[in-house]
Amino acid sequence: MKDVFDNMNKALKHLKILHEVFTNGENFSPSEKSDYEIYNENEEKLGNILEGLIFSGQLYGKKGRQMILADLLEYIFLGRGYYSLVSKEDKQNFVKAIIHFVNLLMCYEQMTVSDNVRKIFMEKLGEEIDEINREEHYNELSNFVGTVGLTVEESDAPRNINRYFDSLLPKTAGGLWHELLVYIFLLRNDFGYIIPLLLSQRLLGLHDYIVPPDFLIITYDKRIYGIEVGIKKEIQSGSFSLQTAIPTATIDTINSRTSDRCPICKRWIPFCPFIIKNYSNFDFNIEKAEVRCLEAECSFYSGDEIREGKCPYTKYSRGRAQTLDYTHHNYANKLHYHYKCVLENVSREMKYKIIRARDTVALKTHYPYYTGLEKLMVGDD
Repeated sequence: MKDVFDNMNKALKHLKILHEVFTNGENFSPSEKSDYEIYNENEEKLGNILEGLIFSGQLYGKKGRQMILADLLEYIFLGRGYYSLVSKEDKQNFVKAIIHFVNLLMCYEQMTVSDNVRKIFMEKLGEEIDEINREEHYNELSNFVGTVGLTVEESDAPRNINRYFDSLLPKTAGGLWHELLVYIFLLRNDFGYIIPLLLSQRLLGLHDYIVPPDFLIITYDKRIYGIEVGIKKEIQSGSFSLQTAIPTATIDTINSRTSDRCPICKRWIPFCPFIIKNYSNFDFNIEKAEVRCLEAECSFYSGDEIREGKCPYTKYSRGRAQTLDYTHHNYANKLHYHYKCVLENVSREMKYKIIRARDTVALKTHYPYYTGLEKLMVGDD
């Protein structure tokens, strides 16, 4: 990702240099004076107009910053990156790249519980971006000790500090990664031609505008569907459908197993190498979203290594069973945990009971999967 960010920075520097050359009168000969004057006259008027529109605030600022950061990342992948996709192999590598990047986004959010990483991040931000030093709550968050950015029940921070923390990351708690994962979910399931509208969330007409869904799908039989990522947007989706006669489906992200936050360590459980390898292989048939780790043919960790908690990606989820003594602990409650966290937090005796049990039901992981498109998957009658 460093190369990507460096090249984006080069593009911005390129445009800045172009502008600086034309705003310096010493760069023009006497015969070119009118070129300089015309440029500066229009640049001054443009600047006044953009200032009146608060245009620059839409590119960086405290208000809406998490959306701005997410837009830049979506531009990288969906605005420019997809031009590199020519062959089937390119598309498979793109899917692989998206999932690895989603794992990075999940890692960023470890700052919710890591005082150390969060403090280093805040100090670095303050050094590189001077205006952040002057923002309300910057010092409070920089010196805060405890959990932040979680739910009201789980966070140690007051609400205003939670909100400020959220503003420093791109669409926290899965907002951005669900949008990226839905894109590759649509691509892999071959619904049709995908039109991302994530960067065009307001379609203007002369007298009005409409708010579109996150994606449009043009099916191979020439029908068009809107795809909205996340529930609780029924009014927005319904309004778009009424204005355009384009039916819109809503994808449920809340109940998706593509993002589980471990209730013990409060960190997100990322996608494992086995999942990434198979999901990015379009010839690999995925029968269901859940993968039982001890039954899968994993080439990254052996069955013994998985049972012993050496795979950092394995999830633990099962209910308590009266006849199975290795389920008689606090974490057999059907929630999804890091398996390694469970082993670290039960008694030594229970730990070895769980390991010896070879519990194929409890140890699992998941492929990206979203509900809400079942009718599209089977086709309409």
